[in-house]
Amino acid sequence: SKEIKTMSLLKKWNINFAIFSFLIITFTGFSNAESGYVGEDDKVELEVTRIYSQPAKFPRKALRLAKDGYVLVEFDIDTDGSVIDPYVVESEPAGLFERAAMKSIRKYLYEPPVYEGVSVKVNDVQVKMVFKVQ
Repeated sequence: SKEIKTMSLLKKWNINFAIFSFLIITFTGFSNAESGYVGEDDKVELEVTRIYSQPAKFPRKALRLAKDGYVLVEFDIDTDGSVIDPYVVESEPAGLFERAAMKSIRKYLYEPPVYEGVSVKVNDVQVKMVFKVQ
């Protein structure tokens, strides 16, 4: 009946919640600081500061398979601090974590980048998102 179905769903949710509570997703940039390039021919490196990020959701398939992995994503940061044109540079294992990483990174927000007192677009920022089951 309805009560049994409800109890079954609650039990299933509690188990899933317990499993998800053991997942760790870490984010790293190169040199422990995210940076990109500005200026003529992108010659000047500029450090950028992330002010908002939403954790990626661990893909169910990866959880079911107990798989770890990572995704390296490159993107530009617009003058308002938003992420533009993200794309996957590398991922391991291929096809498992890319969608979750891209969905999360599209929501990142950075302090609006400034170079020599002028608001600028920063190119070629890379973030490595590591997914670990623990």
